[in-house]
Amino acid sequence: MWIRVENLLMVDTQLSTKNIHPAGVGLALLFHSLKRTMSHPKQTITKRNAKKEKESPSVRKLPAANAGPNGKAKTPSKKKDLTIDVRPEVADRSSILTLVKRKFPDAPRIQMPIDLKPMLATLVDESFNDEGWQFELKLDGYRSLAYIKKGKVELRSRNNNNFNIQFKPVADALAKWNIDAVLDGEIVVLDEKGIPDFNGIQQWVKRKQGELIFYVFDLLWLDGISLMELPLYQRREALKQLLPDKGIIRFSDHIDESGIDFYELARQNRLEGIIAKKKDAPYFPDTRTKTWLKIKVEERHEAVICGYSRNNDSDRLFSSLILGIYKKGKLQFIGSAGTGFTGTLQAELMKKMRPLLTKTCPFETEPNIGAPTVWIKPFLVCEVKYTELTKEGVMRHPSFQGLREDKAAFELNTEEEINTDDALEEAEIEVAKADIIAPPSKEETVVTIDGHELKLSNLKKVYWPKEKITKGDLLNYYHIMAPFILPYMKDRPQSLNRFPNGINGESFYQKNMAGKVDSWLNTFKRFSESSGEPKDFLICTNEASLIYMANLGCIEMNPWHSRVQSPLYPDWSVVDLDPGDISFEKVIETAQVVKQVLDALQIPSYPKTSGSTGIHIYIPLGAKYNYEQSKQLAELIANMVHEELPEFTSIVRNPTKRKDKIYIDYLQNRPIQTICAPYSMRPKPGATVSAPLHWDEVKSGLKMEQFTIKTILERVKSEGDLFTGVLGKGIDLNKSLKNLSNLI
Repeated sequence: MWIRVENLLMVDTQLSTKNIHPAGVGLALLFHSLKRTMSHPKQTITKRNAKKEKESPSVRKLPAANAGPNGKAKTPSKKKDLTIDVRPEVADRSSILTLVKRKFPDAPRIQMPIDLKPMLATLVDESFNDEGWQFELKLDGYRSLAYIKKGKVELRSRNNNNFNIQFKPVADALAKWNIDAVLDGEIVVLDEKGIPDFNGIQQWVKRKQGELIFYVFDLLWLDGISLMELPLYQRREALKQLLPDKGIIRFSDHIDESGIDFYELARQNRLEGIIAKKKDAPYFPDTRTKTWLKIKVEERHEAVICGYSRNNDSDRLFSSLILGIYKKGKLQFIGSAGTGFTGTLQAELMKKMRPLLTKTCPFETEPNIGAPTVWIKPFLVCEVKYTELTKEGVMRHPSFQGLREDKAAFELNTEEEINTDDALEEAEIEVAKADIIAPPSKEETVVTIDGHELKLSNLKKVYWPKEKITKGDLLNYYHIMAPFILPYMKDRPQSLNRFPNGINGESFYQKNMAGKVDSWLNTFKRFSESSGEPKDFLICTNEASLIYMANLGCIEMNPWHSRVQSPLYPDWSVVDLDPGDISFEKVIETAQVVKQVLDALQIPSYPKTSGSTGIHIYIPLGAKYNYEQSKQLAELIANMVHEELPEFTSIVRNPTKRKDKIYIDYLQNRPIQTICAPYSMRPKPGATVSAPLHWDEVKSGLKMEQFTIKTILERVKSEGDLFTGVLGKGIDLNKSLKNLSNLI
């Protein structure tokens, strides 16, 4: 039974009348129906909910975006009920605007964007329950961005086509909204049941029939400030406060957490589907993101009209529309729609198709239609509903739903459902990437990290010219990766290698930081063996000191092998494979022999790429042995490997004597000597990273360029930190030497 929103208060007298908002004709009933069932959400078994979440103890989890001191995301408190709000008329909207803007003092101030393209959702295979997500109805209309400035309004489609004429009442209503803003929403026409009707929206354009509504679900820019970098729940809280109190501009409401029940309600009411949105996610313009997911109830497809057929015994203008979609740049036949047309609609379609008539079939291989066929140029886009797809990708029982005048033929793709669990994991990565400290719109900024204020400068300076990667990107990288790199940096003196003008500029090492750092930073004094003069090495103690170094132009991080608590006792020993003029395949072969030697000695080891040309192999020592013992262990291994591979390896330090060989460097294991940290960026083309590896990855085909600033986050999210064993209790050196004597 469908009940219009005007009669909603009579449906359930037990509902509070304090906060009732006309969320839409018929749609409000769905939210209130769900409200009755959500006191104790059903534990519906799905593929996602049946799978137990397992977290490897070696995996360091990324902090939630917008995390508070406890590391948990600052999302709104968990709610089981949806509050649908209608407020009394607000006399002075400017005062509300002022209050809303005060909530976002750090939001970047920018001019109104003029050519945004909307954020798009990814299709997934099932709904889910998650307190970090909200769920909205998938509205069957035209997506539109609204630009409002000084009473002037531009309504634009996904392709920046102007909607002002087609939907003049919406533009007029927005013009009366006395603020400057950019909104994202959906223009719909409601049928007699109060449900969005895609056919109805086209009838409204032609005959002004039906109830026209602009459902707004996001606020992107407000009176000089960009809100796109803020989490979704904050943008929507601001939007709800600012929306007009009545009329055709309405808030698109949502349900928290209970996506499974919400999907079932949408299915029972024969709606198109639902949209899941991650609450702490920013807005990604012109991106099909995993932080917005769509779950379809009906099977629908946007398609290109490529022609029509007409049976000889039919009195209709055409019998079916021949449909296709672009796949790898070529049109692929996906079926013929023979239902969904009235006589009037057929006449209107023929009027649009006649100017596009052509004798050339737009498909590479002409499909067998089984009736006389007329081809047209593939410019018109429509929407069809169908029961299922065959293995060949052809729709069964397609039914025409209407033209998509808001979309272009070349935009369409064969969108396939992806696994919901995979999408949710990728959504976490997307949000982590967006958790930045150096906004791309700013040249400089001030941030507070670990209680310390840092002024970050020259953020737009390009550090990797070919890749167009900036200093700001570098700072954001170390901010996001701090949980992974800090265990190998914390409490360790550093040798700063500064590149103030990027990888192609001059660089210099800076070790003595006496009197050159902010007072909150710590240093470690060590006397030079050669000059006897003291040097104050900067100590990395937390993320703030890590970002401080990166802000000085330190592209790579070079920590000591030991910590200040035990400066003479390294936590690891390193075998550094440093190639001359020789292929990386030989480096891989050498690393494999190192592994064989260490396995024979029953010594655990952990490889990583150098991020440049070599491979580093770490042996955990647990700070139990001094630097001399560490060096002797590495030297022993180097000699054994060199004996196995004398043709292309060397243990000679002089580079001129090993130009075409791989230097097995054991001398890195001396006090003050450093090597780039795991997950450190390198000042090399491609913005490569020193990446920890599984030993079974050290094989032919391994490439340095697989691990870059753009790929490493996804890797650690899926693989975890592969280097945690390096910080374990360490080997028993006496036992290892005994194993060696047994081998000999």
